[in-house]
Amino acid sequence: MLGIDLFENVRNNEVLELLKCIGIKTKVFKTDAIIVRQAGKIDFLGVILSGNATISKTDSMGNKTIVEELKMNDIFGHNIVCCGLDKSPVDIIANRECEVLFLPFEKVVTPCEKLCPYHLQLIKNVMKMISKRNSLLNDKIDIIGQKTTRDKILALLETHRNGEKVFSIPYSREEMAKFLHVDRSAMSRELCKMRDEGILRFHKNHFEILK
Repeated sequence: MLGIDLFENVRNNEVLELLKCIGIKTKVFKTDAIIVRQAGKIDFLGVILSGNATISKTDSMGNKTIVEELKMNDIFGHNIVCCGLDKSPVDIIANRECEVLFLPFEKVVTPCEKLCPYHLQLIKNVMKMISKRNSLLNDKIDIIGQKTTRDKILALLETHRNGEKVFSIPYSREEMAKFLHVDRSAMSRELCKMRDEGILRFHKNHFEILK
């Protein structure tokens, strides 16, 4: 667990003390396993230690929408428990085998009587990770707020390229369409148009920006 953002500026021996004090637990989930079930009880913060997962929401008609993707170092559950809710409005499912760290929310945000500096550092790290996740959600709002399917695609690709011409995104075509809230066939046609116009190349979830 060492080397993850949650324990930034916390020494190895202090992490062990946190494990005892707070009661941190880890669990490994197989591919497609449900980490958090929609409407299920949630009173913890979760951190992805390895692998990745998908946050999705299913409406009353059975339509599934991808909210966001979680990768190593990402935190989840914060936007639920911080609002005083105890039931999850979303499903969180492992895309491939992943290890998840669970932290009891109340014990994390409530410093112990000793006011241990490493516990205070943990709280600071949690707040930093929450801010980062909120920033990413704002990015999604900007992406799906684009007027056309092409603009949405290009905005999504821009968030994943990190200045590189060749890169990958963590979505299949179906997942990409759900993330962008667009029709999959229309999205695929637009991708092919951009390929034919020499704007980009792609194979599955691998992309190359040409201009």
